[in-house]
Parts: sequence; structure tokens; C-alpha cells
Amino acid sequence: MPSERIQRQIDRILDEAEAALAKYDWESVTQHALAVQALDANNEDAQTYLEAAKRSLKGGTSSEIADDISTQTKHAPSPDQPTSFADGRYQVKRFLGEGGKKKVYLAHDELLDRDIAFALIKSEGLDDVSRERITREAQAMGRLGSHPHIVTVLDLGEQDGQPYMVIEL
Repeated sequence: MPSERIQRQIDRILDEAEAALAKYDWESVTQHALAVQALDANNEDAQTYLEAAKRSLKGGTSSEIADDISTQTKHAPSPDQPTSFADGRYQVKRFLGEGGKKKVYLAHDELLDRDIAFALIKSEGLDDVSRERITREAQAMGRLGSHPHIVTVLDLGEQDGQPYMVIEL
């Protein structure tokens, strides 16, 4: 088990890998995942990213890769897993994964009848400045509109004092 200091570095690198993944920059995803494995050889997220990058670089379709990532990062639901968010609008189907800054759930938007990714942002250590930065980043992503290399932000809000983002799946 890595120390708290090393775990912070791992979380930062995984966040960068996640950003590269959103851009389908598989070379960068590979580099970041290898850096994580250098710090923690048994890190499951790094292994998942490496496998996805390997499949992609061999020519897998983006939907096959997304399905594989979803399957591999699927975790058993915990007893404290929420069943819904935003007063029942987003019904949780399953827990997809957790990084240093957020927990992500596969959910169904009952209002618009579509599956989405619900990212519950961890609020430990978040001050007002950090919360404002999250809002500005989500607004900037939302203004970009639909783009094949950028995940679209569909909604932004707060659940029991924790900020959340709803993004396309």
C-alpha cells in the first residue's frame, strides 16, 4: 500500500490519464499509466488504462474500448452506494470507478430517458475557491458543445453538499 504522499501523486497522474483518455490520446494514456505502475505495480486503474490503450492502438472501436473500460472498472456495489441523485432524476445503475477527485456512477436520466455518467466530486478539502474552479471548468466544458474528443457536460449541481457533474457516457 503506497504512502499517503505517493497516493496523492498516483491520483494526480491518474487524473491526467483520464484527461488524455477523454481526448483519445492513447500514447499519453499509456505514458501516465506506466508512471502509475512505476509507483504502484498493482494499481488496477493503471492496468485498465494500459489495456484500453493497447486495444485502441491495435484498432479497436471506441465503443468496444468504452465497453471494456466500463466492464473492467466495474466494482461491487457498496452498502452505502446511493440509489439516485438530484431528487430521483438520476437513477444509479452501478458504480463505475473512483479516482482521487471523484466517484463515477453509471446512471439513467429519468427526465430525458438516457444513460449518463454521474461524477460525484469528493468534497474533502474543498474550499470556496476550489468549488468555484470546478464550476468554471464545467461551464467551460459545457460551452465547447459536442466534439468527438471532449466529453460533454450535461448538468452541474450539488448533492448533500457535494458538487456533481453529469457527463455523456
